Amino acid sequence: MPDTPDPRPIVIAYDGTPQSQAAVRETAHLFGGGVRPVLVLTVWEPGLMNVAIAPAPGGIGAAVPPPDPEVVRQVDRSEEDHARAIAEDGAELARSLGLASEALAVRDEANVADTIVQVADERDAQAVVVGSRGLSHLRSVLIGSTSDGVLHRIRRPLLIVHAEEEAGGE
Repeated sequence: MPDTPDPRPIVIAYDGTPQSQAAVRETAHLFGGGVRPVLVLTVWEPGLMNVAIAPAPGGIGAAVPPPDPEVVRQVDRSEEDHARAIAEDGAELARSLGLASEALAVRDEANVADTIVQVADERDAQAVVVGSRGLSHLRSVLIGSTSDGVLHRIRRPLLIVHAEEEAGGE
């Protein structure tokens, strides 16, 4: 019986950073040849998550009224369009490296790591690839780490690509 390529995609979490670009390059290096499909995934956060609530005078409650629903819709459309452009940039990078790729932008309903795992499960991904900045343990606890979050939630093969930091970076 001849070997047939596995049609399940490899999901690459992509946000346009050098770390996610390194994840695409490493995927091409390890799994290249255009046989395996690649899904370049960008997760975007809805507008309400980006609205800061200022404390009221005296420190109790909130002094900022809820945002106008139309403004929230416009912000969401803008964020989604931006995420689609980033995902397409990542898919184009993947294609330039010989990968058969598709771009996908997905709205984050909980947190980015959960959304990546959910998409991988929905697509029955062969594996997931994420880039990592290699933050210190304390720093990743304080500001969160998508790669760490995926690592602790995923039940599929996971490749974490540690990209080299630029001079003066984190």
